[in-house]
Amino acid sequence: MSAPIEGMMQKKILVSVDDYETRVAVLENAQLAEYFFERADQHRMAGNIYKGRVMAIAQGIEAAFVDIGIGRNAFLFVSDVSSLVDDEFARMMEDEDEETVEEMDEDRVPLPPISISEVLKEGQEILVQMEKEPIGSKGSRVSTNISLPGKYLVLLPMTKHVGVSRRIENPKEKERLRELAEGLCPNGMGLIVRTAAEGHSLEDFNLDLTTLMAQWGQISKHAASCRPPALIHKDLGIPFRLVRDILTEEVTEFVVDQLDLYRKIMDYAQSIMPSYASRVKYWDKSTPLFVALGLEPEISGLMNKKVWLNCGGYLVIEETEALTVIDVNTGRYLGSRNLEETVLVTNLEAAAEIARQLRLRDIGGIVIIDFIDMQRPENRELVLNKLLECLKRDRSKTHVLEITRLGLVQMTRKRVRKSLNKSLTQPCPYCKREGTILSLATMVIKVFRRLEAICRETAMKEVTLHLHPRVATLVNEERSEQILSIEKKYRKSIRILPAKDLHFEEIRDEQSYDSAMGLT
Repeated sequence: MSAPIEGMMQKKILVSVDDYETRVAVLENAQLAEYFFERADQHRMAGNIYKGRVMAIAQGIEAAFVDIGIGRNAFLFVSDVSSLVDDEFARMMEDEDEETVEEMDEDRVPLPPISISEVLKEGQEILVQMEKEPIGSKGSRVSTNISLPGKYLVLLPMTKHVGVSRRIENPKEKERLRELAEGLCPNGMGLIVRTAAEGHSLEDFNLDLTTLMAQWGQISKHAASCRPPALIHKDLGIPFRLVRDILTEEVTEFVVDQLDLYRKIMDYAQSIMPSYASRVKYWDKSTPLFVALGLEPEISGLMNKKVWLNCGGYLVIEETEALTVIDVNTGRYLGSRNLEETVLVTNLEAAAEIARQLRLRDIGGIVIIDFIDMQRPENRELVLNKLLECLKRDRSKTHVLEITRLGLVQMTRKRVRKSLNKSLTQPCPYCKREGTILSLATMVIKVFRRLEAICRETAMKEVTLHLHPRVATLVNEERSEQILSIEKKYRKSIRILPAKDLHFEEIRDEQSYDSAMGLT
């Protein structure tokens, strides 16, 4: 395996694990580009496979409601049960998981007119895969077009179709990969060749397919032996999906700060791509990984509406129920020649930062970007091209319309789950639910991280935190074991005290609280 090519995008993947969350930061050329987290008491559902039961047929919208055992029925469109009717429907199936988006080739056929009642009946048992998790009032969306992604291939056990990722642009390479896939494809199934397969050999694909077929065999066996509703197959956790999906020659290091997870990731990397396993490293220093690399302030800043640009301009990002609006402003940037040049410089930098923020905050759905008005059509084209170029790094599907004379750009970004902001916040009680504040669960994690940071840094034997009463009550009554664990770890005595005068998001240690109250 060759070393990373000079001039190529340099990536680092950093995985930090504590008692509360598994967090992942992806750095591109030393800049934070993507951020993910999974909480210890919450688990991702997208990609999971369930054995469900059809509870109702809604002919008016050509869909079915399926009980998969998660408390709320899942939504199944007729287009997502197409493979039950005819193999040609496979050409409409696109793997829309955010790690494998756009893997389908460009061949498309229109769906023939067919009713949901012709393919599904109430009470029918059915095997489905979750495509979208429940978001707000919207339930989950499922499909019978099951896909099992490997490193180089996606197995389509229910669909007869062979395709190649649209992101592979070289026609000769695309044809070579298609021929290899057609020779490998199991009878009655389909294969999609993933972007990572470019330049790889038949031997790599054989190993990948063997693993995927064994996985499908286990899923089939489990599905045949259980009654619906039931979880049949759980998708990989974040760190393992990243090994599978983005550990390539661009990645110089994959750093993990928890020993047990590091060993598991090493074993997984050795099994699916041994040539890259040496890039997985263990962070054995006492200072937490994200703290040592200065990532915590930037991660906290992802909740801010205002994002400053290097030129002095800034963005304002507003998420609403229906869409997200991003406004571009010149701010402190005055330029050096004329207004049009000042606007162009600001808009070009904003375009790159907007593409980055969409990934970092995992913003999906409709996005309206209000660039600063530009008089020259060629400048509007430059800004649009810059946005499109930067969006190529995004693994979620995007669709961008032409920029208008007023500088407006309409675009969509594939939504699979809640955005970062909606995952971490709740409606604000201080402003009659018009704004948001951190959720209670998010605040508790913030409290414990702050507590550990103070324990690491202070020589005092007793540590006291003052919190909003609701947060203090939850910490004292439901997380007492975690407090005892921190006391034992750092050999400190810890007190958590309620303070009615504090805002819900405030955390004060003894010294800062006394100072604020005029006690010192």
